[in-house]
Amino acid sequence: MQSRSWYRFLAVAAPATLIGAMAIAALVGDATVRSDSGQTIEDSQNEAGGVSINRPEFSGSLPTRTFGGVITDDHCAARHDMNSGMGTSECTRVCVHRGANYVLVDGDKSYRLEGNATELGIFSGTRVALTGSLAGNRIQVSSIALE
Repeated sequence: MQSRSWYRFLAVAAPATLIGAMAIAALVGDATVRSDSGQTIEDSQNEAGGVSINRPEFSGSLPTRTFGGVITDDHCAARHDMNSGMGTSECTRVCVHRGANYVLVDGDKSYRLEGNATELGIFSGTRVALTGSLAGNRIQVSSIALE
């Protein structure tokens, strides 16, 4: 009889512990993503349905221009593993979660994207027109809209 009460205790305690551990992991993961950017970002919708990302440290420092292409990651680039069972957008977000960077692929050109990772994730796997400042091979994204 005593062993049954032990099993009942485990049946109640194990799921509660697992849920608590998952909640803590989600909070730590969210805090890690937020701390990686190191900057405060103010988002606002523009009239074209895109997202404007204000970064004061880049305003006026470099000229902005518009780029077209598909937002993906630098691990898979334009060739996602279709046997994974994930779509392009989901595969991109998973690769970024595992440490890859968002990139804009336009034909044979590829640019590393810097900006709000959440907003880049929303548009991942889709063809976009984004506005930003180009420095070397990196684009500091200021706005994104579907192309």
